[in-house]
Amino acid sequence: MVTYRTHSIEFKRQVVQEFLSGETLHGLAKRHELPRCLIRICSEIRGRLLRRKHGGGRHDADL
Repeated sequence: MVTYRTHSIEFKRQVVQEFLSGETLHGLAKRHELPRCLIRICSEIRGRLLRRKHGGGRHDADL
């Protein structure tokens, strides 16, 4: 039977931070034994949350 692993928010944040600082997707996935798609998904979610927090990504200069 398939065993599903869960990862804490802190762990996901750490991995995304490493990815954004320039670490390769392949290297992170191999080191942390994660699928590459999980790193991409977490990174995309982080970006969406930041855009929502800062007003949809629009700046005052864009208005």
